[in-house]
Amino acid sequence: MVKRIRPISRVVKIEAEINKIMGEVFFRKKELIGLEDSWIPYVDISERDNDITVRVELPGVEQKDISILLHNSRVEIKGIKKENLAQGKIRYHQLEREYGSFRRFIFLPGAVIPERARAILENGVLTLVLKKYRRKKEKEVILKIQKGQE
Repeated sequence: MVKRIRPISRVVKIEAEINKIMGEVFFRKKELIGLEDSWIPYVDISERDNDITVRVELPGVEQKDISILLHNSRVEIKGIKKENLAQGKIRYHQLEREYGSFRRFIFLPGAVIPERARAILENGVLTLVLKKYRRKKEKEVILKIQKGQE
């Protein structure tokens, strides 16, 4: 008997497992990648010994228009980039810059301590410096085995 492998069913099983692991079962898929919003900012994530740095390109977005929600292992950044087009008798030949609301979920490579996070907006780049959560090293104790009492 030959067993047929159905790649689609494996993909569905893997996707379900990933959702379960990430704890994101309650989010709709389009929310995770921000498809319902008008644009998605670019993100860089880097890591050092004690911290994780997230840099988000937000050109033209004012600080008051940005909201950051930080969890132990993910960040949600949302806001709005207001349209600043000149009014009147202007003919635009090309408009490529994106405007409107944005929302981005960023999954971190490890757990962080939300209370020790810093956020800096400079030159259109939002930088989040997140301190890694480190478990205290477990203390090793060597137990001596005693003879049983009868």
